[in-house]
Amino acid sequence: MTVDESKALKKGTRVCWQGDGADSGIITKTSWDAVTIAWNNGQVARVHHGEMREISKSRQLRIPCNS
Repeated sequence: MTVDESKALKKGTRVCWQGDGADSGIITKTSWDAVTIAWNNGQVARVHHGEMREISKSRQLRIPCNS
C-alpha cells in the first residue's frame, strides 16, 4: 500500500503480507509515522508508513486479502 493508504488505516483493520490471507494481522496502534501490526503468528511489528509496500488491506475481516 502507499504511504497515504497506510496513514488512513484504523485500529482493528486486518492486513496481509504480500496479499496472502494466511499471513495476516490486525492494526493495533497508529501514529503519525507508523502502524503497529499484531500478526497472526504471534509476532508484533511497528512498520513505518513508507515501508508498507508489501502489506495490503483486507477487504473484509474474514476474507483473505487476495480474494
